[in-house]
Amino acid sequence: MANTIYDLAKAAGVSIATVSRALNDHYAVSEETKQRIRALAEKMDYQPNARARSFARQKSGIVLFITDLFRNVAFVNPHMFEIMTGISQYLDEKNYSLLLKHATPKDAPQTIKELMIREQADGVIIHAAVLSKALAGTLHHLDVPHLVIGKPDFSTPICWMDVNHEQAGQKAAAYLLDKGYRRMAFLMGNRETDKISAARREGMLHLFAEEELSFTTLYGDGTYESGPRLCEEALSMKERPEVLLCTNNYLAMGCLQVIRQRGLSIPRDIAIMTFDNYPFSMLARPQLTAVEADMYDMGQEAARFILRKIRMPELQTQSFCTIPRVIEREST
Repeated sequence: MANTIYDLAKAAGVSIATVSRALNDHYAVSEETKQRIRALAEKMDYQPNARARSFARQKSGIVLFITDLFRNVAFVNPHMFEIMTGISQYLDEKNYSLLLKHATPKDAPQTIKELMIREQADGVIIHAAVLSKALAGTLHHLDVPHLVIGKPDFSTPICWMDVNHEQAGQKAAAYLLDKGYRRMAFLMGNRETDKISAARREGMLHLFAEEELSFTTLYGDGTYESGPRLCEEALSMKERPEVLLCTNNYLAMGCLQVIRQRGLSIPRDIAIMTFDNYPFSMLARPQLTAVEADMYDMGQEAARFILRKIRMPELQTQSFCTIPRVIEREST
């Protein structure tokens, strides 16, 4: 007969409640006790009944992930699925399930309100693509255990977590300056709406200013189609840049097309670097040096937080996580 929670509690010399809290990573149990009980559970081959545990804590055992799903979304935002994988695998280890739901910025407030009122989930993780002031108000009014992936572009008390894009810009600038590059063009999206690129630019400006240097910023729409135009503009400058820093892989691929057509050699005639390792950096020829943030790790951190938030509703966070790193390749 399989060992029960009663057998595990007796062997550990603690109460059943302590065993339950330890296995659910509850904050009220010391880390030493958690490790001892987990090791004993593994030794005894104790398998908790997920349905019974869900009933005992009067929870659904489900966390929602709300995002805008549309055709070809994996190409537009490949990072989202790395985040979801990190979330799902962490939740699975804690006997929680991840439920993916589609919503747009317009209908997200009502979607989340209906699901939470019907108690179909214990908490919700929201991709910033669907965040709006109306949704922030709904989260605050309902007091829903929540976390937004991405920093809001308006003032709000809701919980959020994001990559430090300004730090990513500093990493890129530091790398290029250390390599000896002094003339640089930064290719990004729309001046008004591309907030992520704007944050990266701020980080770069800070580091270049320390060296009493500057760089040129060229604005487009962030798509592959705008890459060639921005590249032509950069190559036509009176003092041609030594390096093109692209805010994403799509712009970088567009630049590669023009550079090849002109018969220029990379990196001898001009170097190229991009933010994000996916989806094309490793497939391009030459392979592209990239500034990468670990989105899987970010998903794990998001899942860890939302489970703590479910247990401790007063918990708050508005923070950056995951330190970006430079992956050096042939293009620089």
